[in-house]
Amino acid sequence: MAVDYIVIVVYLAGMLAMGWWGMRRAKSKSEFLVAGRRLGPAMYSGTMAAIVLGGASTIGGVGLGYQYGLSGAWMVITIGLGLLALSVFFSARIARLKVYTVSEMLDLRYGGRAGVISGVVMWAYTLMLAVTSTIAYATIFDVLFDVNRTLAIVLGGSIVVAYSTLGGMWSITLTDMVQFVVKTIGVLLLLLPIAVVKAGGFSEMKAQLPTSYFDPLGVGGETIFTYVLIYTFGMLIGQDIWQRVFTARSDRTAKYGGTIAGTYCLAYAVAGAIIGTAAKVLYPNLANADDAFATIVKDELPMGVRGLVLAAALAAVMSTSSGALIACATVANNDIWSRLRGAVRKGTARPTTRSRATAPSSSSWASP
Repeated sequence: MAVDYIVIVVYLAGMLAMGWWGMRRAKSKSEFLVAGRRLGPAMYSGTMAAIVLGGASTIGGVGLGYQYGLSGAWMVITIGLGLLALSVFFSARIARLKVYTVSEMLDLRYGGRAGVISGVVMWAYTLMLAVTSTIAYATIFDVLFDVNRTLAIVLGGSIVVAYSTLGGMWSITLTDMVQFVVKTIGVLLLLLPIAVVKAGGFSEMKAQLPTSYFDPLGVGGETIFTYVLIYTFGMLIGQDIWQRVFTARSDRTAKYGGTIAGTYCLAYAVAGAIIGTAAKVLYPNLANADDAFATIVKDELPMGVRGLVLAAALAAVMSTSSGALIACATVANNDIWSRLRGAVRKGTARPTTRSRATAPSSSSWASP
């Protein structure tokens, strides 16, 4: 495990180094919140895929594959479909707005009162997303280092907060690109083929498992419909997703870069389901389906490769967490704090205006 630990430590140190590098580029509000709206297609696609494919898509996606087979891919598929819909139909218009938050867009359309309400709602949503993503570190670090749950959350959360606050969206963009590459290599190029080979190939998997594991709709129509409502439509309104759209340097980048990211999500969904199905063959009696990812990584992968794949799982959690964190901070500053500060200033200015207006009239009343 020593080599695996070194891989993880190098990865975490790299995240902090990317945060420091990003700090040198974030010289304005636009640079800090939306990377100066300068991301090209390659970087935009990578960072967009990184933020939507978090721990739930990686560890949870494998768990669903373990439980339901290939149809377990539907959760992540609906995420990809939502990103495709956002990119094809809405992202170009969103990018042209040149705003920072969803609430600012609602301000343009409906006025200030709608923006205040939506700002509070979006802040609560992004805060909960940041918290739940941070808690997910406990699972990853428990597998890696067998540390206390609280310590794991503090350690993982501190690293994300550090690189996110150093350079804002530039730091997060650079780290997300690293995380995208690590996830691609770790999950798609290493874990997927190794898991299939260890399970004896697709023919052996079909022989060992019920036919329902290879039914595309085996998870159930109601479950798929629920995923569509939660994830596909949820992708269309999230501040953490919109804020990435704002980073695109052009309408074309937002549309076609997002389409590439959505297509990548579909491939990632199928890969996770296949890995989970292979894990079912190898470990048919796991008490918890979500343990499938950690179990197959720990038991079937060689040293070094194991560390890289666990780093991929950690990357999945960190990318979602950092995206939610900056989204929460952006909404809090732009949509809540700035409005409250403006309201206070107006409130303090009004008595002064009235006293100045009243003074001349009082003196005129007193004059003969």
